[in-house]
Amino acid sequence: MKNKLLTLMVVFGCGFANISEAQFKMKNPLGALTGDSEKQSNGDISAIQEALLLDLTDALGDVLAAQAIIAEAQGNKELAATLNNTSDKMKGGDASNDDIQGGLSLSSDTVAAQQSVINEGESINSESKALYAKALKPYVKSVAKTAKLSQPIEDFMNEAQNSLKSIKNPMEIRKLKKTLDTGLFIGRNTPKLIVNLGKSSKDLLSFAKKNDLDTSGADDIELDM
Repeated sequence: MKNKLLTLMVVFGCGFANISEAQFKMKNPLGALTGDSEKQSNGDISAIQEALLLDLTDALGDVLAAQAIIAEAQGNKELAATLNNTSDKMKGGDASNDDIQGGLSLSSDTVAAQQSVINEGESINSESKALYAKALKPYVKSVAKTAKLSQPIEDFMNEAQNSLKSIKNPMEIRKLKKTLDTGLFIGRNTPKLIVNLGKSSKDLLSFAKKNDLDTSGADDIELDM
């Protein structure tokens, strides 16, 4: 009788321990999925976005500064001033999210307008020639620098999508989308800008050669497009 009682107590004790352990395991993963793991994921993707923004503003600042020289060469001093001011914001290290999105849009609009003038192939005076010559190397160099962001941008977009898919709470999804708004804007718009910059830099080099400008410094820069 004592042996039977002892056996029952052992079985009951093990069963209770298993139930308690199961309950603990159920609570722990649930807490991780809705709490710690989401915070960790959000923190990781936010850090990736921050690094991307730093690299983009640095490259974009160079692009805008070079575009400003071309704007002067094309006789558009007002645009040149706007481009220089925006470049200073990018290079200053304290550009806001709105500044970054605005700078990206400004550069995109500018590359199309400036390329159109270049492709018209109009003759240029000596002052414009000097400015075009001044812009050549920094422009092509900044384009190559921006092109190197293609893979980091693709990586960020993949990580952002994975982070958003891993969250089940609609409110948390909206919150993360808001946090990643600028990064997602960059991911949607920068690849097209990179392509257009690459094409415009080649057109600029051809234009410079037709006007007997020295392109040796720019010719040596590889455009990884």
